[in-house]
Amino acid sequence: MKNPGVRYGLTGGIVVIFYYALLYFAKKDLFLNPWLQWAGMAIYLLLMYRAAREDCSKNGTARDFREVLRTPFITFLLINLLYWLFYYSLHLADPALLQMEAAAQVQYLKDQLAAGTGDPQQANELREQIQYLEQSGMALPLGHVLLRMGLGALGGFALSAGIAAILRSEN
Repeated sequence: MKNPGVRYGLTGGIVVIFYYALLYFAKKDLFLNPWLQWAGMAIYLLLMYRAAREDCSKNGTARDFREVLRTPFITFLLINLLYWLFYYSLHLADPALLQMEAAAQVQYLKDQLAAGTGDPQQANELREQIQYLEQSGMALPLGHVLLRMGLGALGGFALSAGIAAILRSEN
């Protein structure tokens, strides 16, 4: 594969899936841990940087900023696409994950309520959310996954711009 963005993106997607599958099979609570979820971003950043560095070593950094930005962003998009496909598939295969997430969300809302909101209207909203989650549980519709993937792409664009700026400033 000649395009480093595609090569590192597919490689990164496989590594990310392996990382999260390892967490899931070790213990589901680890898979749902927000710190470990965000730690996976290190894989994204490393491979985005390596892809951009390889591209810049071949084509130089004196190009238009958008051209330097393209490779790390393609890398991010591919890794992110594979991650969300895995995430959605895993939730379809294991409905217990949604139950665990709903329970964690209910506990978080109850903790907020116990700490006191200072606003009776906000406290009522929290109670309504708790009641809804306890009665209906959580769902993970495909539209929600696509929305989160799209919002992630905005963050990936910002990361790519930062990597491109760093590489351009080095030379």
